[in-house]
Amino acid sequence: MVRRQQQLGAHVGPASAAPVAFGAFILYPSERRLERDGQAVDIGTVEFNLLRALASQPGRPLGREKLLALAHGDEHGVSDRSLDVQVMRLRRLIEADPTAPRHIQTVWGLGYVFILEPDPAGGAR
Repeated sequence: MVRRQQQLGAHVGPASAAPVAFGAFILYPSERRLERDGQAVDIGTVEFNLLRALASQPGRPLGREKLLALAHGDEHGVSDRSLDVQVMRLRRLIEADPTAPRHIQTVWGLGYVFILEPDPAGGAR
């Protein structure tokens, strides 16, 4: 059962089950769903697991190893470069301008940090 949960991406703790609103998006971790302006967003398992891991600790820089463990479990077998590609794909999905990200920012020499930011069109969401 534990191995199956690891394969399905059930690595983030119970505190992450509450919806997370950022920009025009709402992440529903326990339902494995992402919405933008109330519409479902097609998101792959790898990107979803990464977003869920980042959103579980907003404002806290996560080192690569920690992020890999949260997103992929202890038996992740994913390289640092693979993580960078996954982050790039996720940024393309959720950022208005992936080259100037608002929500998934790089912390040079450490890893990445997830920033909760209000929706510019109408306050916090």
